Amino acid sequence: MQNAIAFANNDVITIAWSFGRKLPGCMGFAVKRIDASGNETPLPAMAVFEGMQRKPKQTCMDAPFQKFYWKDVYARLVADKSGQRTFRYKIIPLEGKPGALVPMNLPQLISNAVEITPQVSPQMNAYFNRGLISTQRVSRAFKGKPAKGPLLARIADAKNPLRASLAGDMVEALEGFLARAKKSGQVYAALYELTDKELLSRLSGLGNRLHVVLSNAMQTDKTKKKFDENDDPARVDLKKSKAEQFARRLGSNHIGHNKFLVYVNAKGKPVATLFGSTNWTATGLCAQTNNTIVLDDAGVAARYKAYWDKLAADTKGANGDAKKLQATAQRSFDAVGKNLDLGADGQFASWFSPNTPKSRGKNTKTEKRPPDMADVVARIDKAKHAILFLAFYPGTPSVVQWAAAAQKKSKELFVRGCLTNRGSASSFYYELRGMTPPKKVKGKKNPPAKQDARVIAADALDHKTIPDGWQKEILSAGFAIVHDKIVVIDPFSDDCVVMTGSHNLGHKASYNNDENLAIIEGNKKLAQAYATHVLDVYDHFAWRYMVATGGKKAADQSLSKNPDDWQSKYFDDDGKIKVAQLRFFLSALPS
Repeated sequence: MQNAIAFANNDVITIAWSFGRKLPGCMGFAVKRIDASGNETPLPAMAVFEGMQRKPKQTCMDAPFQKFYWKDVYARLVADKSGQRTFRYKIIPLEGKPGALVPMNLPQLISNAVEITPQVSPQMNAYFNRGLISTQRVSRAFKGKPAKGPLLARIADAKNPLRASLAGDMVEALEGFLARAKKSGQVYAALYELTDKELLSRLSGLGNRLHVVLSNAMQTDKTKKKFDENDDPARVDLKKSKAEQFARRLGSNHIGHNKFLVYVNAKGKPVATLFGSTNWTATGLCAQTNNTIVLDDAGVAARYKAYWDKLAADTKGANGDAKKLQATAQRSFDAVGKNLDLGADGQFASWFSPNTPKSRGKNTKTEKRPPDMADVVARIDKAKHAILFLAFYPGTPSVVQWAAAAQKKSKELFVRGCLTNRGSASSFYYELRGMTPPKKVKGKKNPPAKQDARVIAADALDHKTIPDGWQKEILSAGFAIVHDKIVVIDPFSDDCVVMTGSHNLGHKASYNNDENLAIIEGNKKLAQAYATHVLDVYDHFAWRYMVATGGKKAADQSLSKNPDDWQSKYFDDDGKIKVAQLRFFLSALPS
């Protein structure tokens, strides 16, 4: 079968293709982006044949892609500049000698048209930032010497082009939602951190139209034992603006982790909600991977507003005593999930936490599964084709072990995941093999935890793993690298599932944290946008994982001069696909 297919979200486009077999004499593929006016542009390319030098503005016409899927990371920049946001892709097999390649006498595949846009439907928009700083682009911006301090300075500057590039559409998404209440209506916000000056300015600009439960963990004076709101610039600015605010300061091992807003119109009706993983900080916008959904649905907005009311009442009732927060009334409300019908946008299951009678105890081995995580596990267990996920530090048990159990049950299931925390990622390896992770010995240098290539921890190129011609990368500018909290199940099926929100997708968050979790079923466009994001992030770190584990040979970026060698990685002699990810992409094609 000869086919090409493309997938998109607001940030990146992925293209996959097949000619149904290996192509004798094929040196690789040129991929051309076709805009709505019919203009064709070959995509940039980095790799070269051995003995050749990379040229400025080199394209795949001279340095072909020796793969059967590729990412167009420049489409968003082209769309923003030209105003044209719909693209197709032409796949051209090339033959000949390096430096003198020509198209083969074969049909050239044309993909379906996709749009680089956050819009999923008239009521729903999904945004993904480009918060990957472990890139050669960022390294070049700092002349090969990226460092945390200089990076933080640039991304905190609202006018800095690096901030704009890494944040993508995220700033516009958050500020656009706030703009709804500029002249009428109210915004009710529940935020974990609020330190970004540009976003704080927009929030403060709403004045008494803003109502915020702020669980800001940041303080300027850490020598004080007692919290003083005057030490927090965000609280001071909001107070001056006349916004209504509730200082929600939870005790040790508990966090007020929400990042959602509800817009209530001039008639007092909740009509729209913004939710996801994005903290209102410069690092949340630019130095971590994050996602945000804006949904215009009155039922969902009313649900989140009711939760906000419970948070505010719980905070007020505690009167500054952290031990009295997350009282019975709130936990009881959170313990009951709600199913809402979004019409053409699918079904929406809403969960809040903490949703257990009490906080987590010391004995976690016999603890009862929280109701929201029971819903998550039930859906993972029903996966037929794929489970894709991104997470920060989900703890144990979590989505990592549940995905491993599903993989163990079905070897054909396509499972891919990426996390910030290496220990969490390694639990997939041990769970899949029925092994107990080795205990760490205090005072000794413990070997790194083992990982399975399907579920990995984020890492960067360092001085030991830099390929020739590459520069050292910076891995993080804070605690998180992958900060998304996403699960995507069977994205090409009618019963596809997307899970997102602030919840870290493990038991601990359900027991101890203020969280929200949205489970959206049956929205293929949303599921494919999220799947595109998950695999974009996974692929970025999977290559670095391969380099770190495979050494200099794995880091070699030279193109092969033998057509059969590189194609044999993807197809056997009978035309059977050997690479699971290619098989996954092509499974979206009509049968």
